[in-house]
Amino acid sequence: MRAAIYARRSTDEHQTASLDVQASEARRYIEAKGWTIDSSHVYLEDAVSRAEFKKRPAMIALLNAAETKAFDVVVTRDETRLGGDVNRTGLLIQSILESGLALHYYFTSEEVTLDSALDKFMIAARNFASELEREKISQRTREHLQVKARRGFNTGGRVFGYDNVRGDDAVDFRVNEREAAIVRDIFRRFAAGQGYAGIARTLNDDHVPSPRAGKRGTGSWSHSCVRSILRNARYIGVITWGEFRKGYRGGTKVREKQDKTSIITVERLELRIIDPELWTAVEGRLHDQARSVTSPSKEGPKYRYLLSGIGVCAECGGPMQVESSKWGTVRVKVYSCAYARKRGRAVCTNTLRRPIDGIDGAVADWIRDNVLREEVVIEVLRVVRERLAERTSTAGHDLGRLEAEAKKVAGEIDHLVDAIVAMGHSAALATKLAEREAVLGKLKARIEATQAAPGAIDLETRRLEKVACERLAELRSLLGRHPAEARQAIETLIDGRLTFEAVRDETGPRYRITGKVSSGALCTNWNVPTGIRTPVAGVKSRSPGPLDDGDSSSRQCPDAAEG
Repeated sequence: MRAAIYARRSTDEHQTASLDVQASEARRYIEAKGWTIDSSHVYLEDAVSRAEFKKRPAMIALLNAAETKAFDVVVTRDETRLGGDVNRTGLLIQSILESGLALHYYFTSEEVTLDSALDKFMIAARNFASELEREKISQRTREHLQVKARRGFNTGGRVFGYDNVRGDDAVDFRVNEREAAIVRDIFRRFAAGQGYAGIARTLNDDHVPSPRAGKRGTGSWSHSCVRSILRNARYIGVITWGEFRKGYRGGTKVREKQDKTSIITVERLELRIIDPELWTAVEGRLHDQARSVTSPSKEGPKYRYLLSGIGVCAECGGPMQVESSKWGTVRVKVYSCAYARKRGRAVCTNTLRRPIDGIDGAVADWIRDNVLREEVVIEVLRVVRERLAERTSTAGHDLGRLEAEAKKVAGEIDHLVDAIVAMGHSAALATKLAEREAVLGKLKARIEATQAAPGAIDLETRRLEKVACERLAELRSLLGRHPAEARQAIETLIDGRLTFEAVRDETGPRYRITGKVSSGALCTNWNVPTGIRTPVAGVKSRSPGPLDDGDSSSRQCPDAAEG
């Protein structure tokens, strides 16, 4: 049998079994069983809570591989590695088993089954114990943090301007004089009238180390970083804790805002970096800015232009933005690097600005000419047909197993009917009979689907070819007539982001735009499997030609798009 390994470790749990230990013990179990293991089917997740069921890329990858019959059995330590939610862990186990896989716990050397009501009850009971353990750990952790917060100690993480100093029973703060000087400089600049972006550019130009430089982020100052420092009351010696609390909804952890009575506030004047007068001046300006914003949006950015939010700068990785700029004697909208403008040349030297009309036209032309073609869609659907036929062929090997399992369940149903006839009506026996009949119905449906799949796949894909060709004309015209809808179409077609590389050669300054097209996305709205990628690399679109931008010199706009 071909095996796969799943291991998970959570930073919230004090576990002795690391990922390496779990993987090695699982391999030992697999070898003892005489099974095989491919290293590509070892799925590891680090720092993922047992309460998390949405943000689990390794588990999602395992389930996707299970659908392709890439292995026959999943080996993990125990049910706590799969999750800590009674209902969701049970559904996850059921999903694995109904994919035709076996599930084994190497720690107890047992195979997990759902053949009887007793099996289901035992799984639910063990999942209950796992969830109860998770809740107790969470309660103990929060209680421990509350005690530290009331004493004004560090409850986790690092704050710019302070060092973490480990004491006998807790981690305390100590002012970092070098960083404290930077904090004071930021407050003084803001109080003097300089804005967030202006302060960030100045700090980057002076090569001032930013918070978390070299660990996360770009290693540069941003306006949001400056803003968060200006709003942190810790710099006047006031430490608050408990404004938010971790919650659990929809199979994932969420942050829940708490009422003011739950917030712990401690004053520690020895940690003060900013004097009260300067803090008051900054607070006054922040208050004036807040009053000038009448209705802040909480729905995230709403992009008005075709590629804003999709494009990134090739030099620094920052987002491409749209701003107004003079083009000859006319003011037009242009694409430019947001980091170069807001963080300064110390972060990015890409100052190239190009009119959005030329770039949008080049990208739309390339997609129309190279992606939205009838032969491309037909080729995609041909690959889909082959993949589905291959999957059906693999599923055909399971036909004998499914028929044997259906025969076994039918025999159990006969025994239950005989028992009811002999003993009279029994609610327990009737319930069990209904359960086995439901299982038999599912098995028969899978057998019928496996037997009928080849013909159904052929008919469905031929129907999809006809529908897809009819819709191509709509998609092609969409790119030119409706910018908002065209943007949604491009987000669906593009795999990842478009990279804007500044090019300056004999033809003049321009952007070379590159990216990947996910050809499987062409079928997204047609209810067929997606994700078959055909990156078209190194093919340039035609030049959009002269740009009528009001410039008397009639400059060329040779912006090009590549796939």
